[in-house]
Amino acid sequence: MHVDSPYGISSAAPRPSALSIAREFVGYFAVSLAGLTVDAVVLLILVSGCGLPIVHSSVVAFMAGLAVVYLCSVKFVFANRRVAQPVVEFFTFAMLGVAGLLLTMLIMHVGTQQLHLDYRWTKIGAAGASFVCNFALRKLVLFSRG
Repeated sequence: MHVDSPYGISSAAPRPSALSIAREFVGYFAVSLAGLTVDAVVLLILVSGCGLPIVHSSVVAFMAGLAVVYLCSVKFVFANRRVAQPVVEFFTFAMLGVAGLLLTMLIMHVGTQQLHLDYRWTKIGAAGASFVCNFALRKLVLFSRG
């Protein structure tokens, strides 16, 4: 503990409690579900309603969902922010999500190609692992005390 006050008051920030991390985890889960819902609805509208190509629509839908998760995360979930510039913070948030995507790809490959598991069950496991990975990385890199 570093003390830099003549009164013995520490300037070091207290470590987050398990309860505060659990609250953030649950909140992040809720905003992730909201983002997934936006992603699915935008995809449906663009493909079925507007007749746009699936691949292009999926990119737009993914970005809409990502924006919802980011905006709700900084507004409702995480109390601490390490990056002062929102554009840099959003870009980092998105790039950290790539780690979750790579983990999903790895799990899907191993589960379906190596272990010959049903892709639906493998996807459930991959989604859970990706969610935990994204939460942990974003919490540590962007939303923890410096």
